[in-house]
Amino acid sequence: MENPTIINAGGINGLGETKIDTSQPDFLELKTMIQAQSSLQNATLKINNEFLSIRFQMESYIQAETDNLILAGDFIEKFLKIIKVKKKDFATYLDYEETNLSALLRGRRKVNADLAIKLGSIFNVNPAIWLHIESKNELLRTVNHWDANNKRYTLQALLKQVG
Repeated sequence: MENPTIINAGGINGLGETKIDTSQPDFLELKTMIQAQSSLQNATLKINNEFLSIRFQMESYIQAETDNLILAGDFIEKFLKIIKVKKKDFATYLDYEETNLSALLRGRRKVNADLAIKLGSIFNVNPAIWLHIESKNELLRTVNHWDANNKRYTLQALLKQVG
């Protein structure tokens, strides 16, 4: 049977190693210790830790050089799942139409500044992170639909035209 591995692009402790062998005794011992410590946490601390994990995922997504879109709505759904709040109830709490929330979660609507502030306050995530996700996604969509005519915009073409 093949050893299970986790890809760790950042390396391990600066050693430049990119794979973690999850079947090694040291890894299994660390996992057991983490699970034991986690079982001692109260519900609020567990929620805060899970929220922190999602925030790190959001920040990693913003910084990652990827063509894969992750919608702001995907992160909202993760938060709601942790706290077991229904989308309908969340829309009501935000004074948001249920259809608008659904469109937001599916990427048909964008997080605006007002909503970013509300989400930031509720989930303890800097509102700018929500807006950065939307900006990154808008740029990715545009780049993916960039046609050959727009590739004419180069420094050399500009200098040739004005020179």
